[in-house]
Amino acid sequence: MSEKNICGWIFLDKPIGVSSNYVLQKVRRIFKKCKAGYVGTLDPLASGFLPVALGRATKTIKYLEDCHKGYIFEVLWGVKTSTGDLEGEIEKRETVNLKKTTINSVIRKFLGDYIQVPHKFSSKKINGKRAYDLARKKKFFRLRKQKKKIFSLNVIDFISPSKTRFFVKCSSGTYIRSLVEDMASSVNTFGVLSTLRRIEFGDFDKKLISLDYLLSLGHIEDLLSVVKPVNSVFKTFNQVNLEENEVNNIMNGKPVKIDTVLKMDDNILDRSFTFAKFKDEIIAVGYIKDKSFYPKNLLNGFLSERN
Repeated sequence: MSEKNICGWIFLDKPIGVSSNYVLQKVRRIFKKCKAGYVGTLDPLASGFLPVALGRATKTIKYLEDCHKGYIFEVLWGVKTSTGDLEGEIEKRETVNLKKTTINSVIRKFLGDYIQVPHKFSSKKINGKRAYDLARKKKFFRLRKQKKKIFSLNVIDFISPSKTRFFVKCSSGTYIRSLVEDMASSVNTFGVLSTLRRIEFGDFDKKLISLDYLLSLGHIEDLLSVVKPVNSVFKTFNQVNLEENEVNNIMNGKPVKIDTVLKMDDNILDRSFTFAKFKDEIIAVGYIKDKSFYPKNLLNGFLSERN
């Protein structure tokens, strides 16, 4: 991989106090303003796992959007704010003394299928506008209920009668602020999200790079050393191996006959798409139909060099 041909992913530890887009622009700047994008927006008050794609790897962003997420979060019971977190104005407050048995009963209520309404201060888009922008301007709008899934929900620590720390593993698009408010409502009180950290993103490597460390890397060689090749990020996805003559067809957008599809893992995502490899390197994303591989996106820079 060269500076002119950056293609891969960085798994960043987003710090508290900055937006996901702020982090993205910092990354773009140090990588010579190359094309970049992230998946899974984190609010400024949230920290943790933010996957960022660079160069041609941005074409694979959509294949990570349905990954499950894992969060550690704290609930402050007995408080309701306008934003569902500690940034908003306090609307209601009451003294609570929740017992451990009561909190444990909440967990049982929310495991499995879960219907939620995204929070009005979420990043959900309404006619191209972010919900939080509309909410700040006090515009009237409604958000539809969504079906999500809670795979696991565990108490990490009973910090105090008014504060509890949890771990949740949930389907993509689950809004934790809405989950917190629903959990509180289920035991007839209020609740706000006081801290949030994402620690899991699908089954990908949990070793994250801090933004400060990334910014400290002055040489392009050091920067490239922390970029994960597309091949390593998508190693559990369905794959096909190509011969060199088949690569030429792929380059020209033509399908190739495939005898074998390597089903790497059937338990993570819907495998309606497949990655094509040549010499152990992913070069294209496509789909299988009638025992042929049809390319949709070319990923590796050497393809353009061969044209």
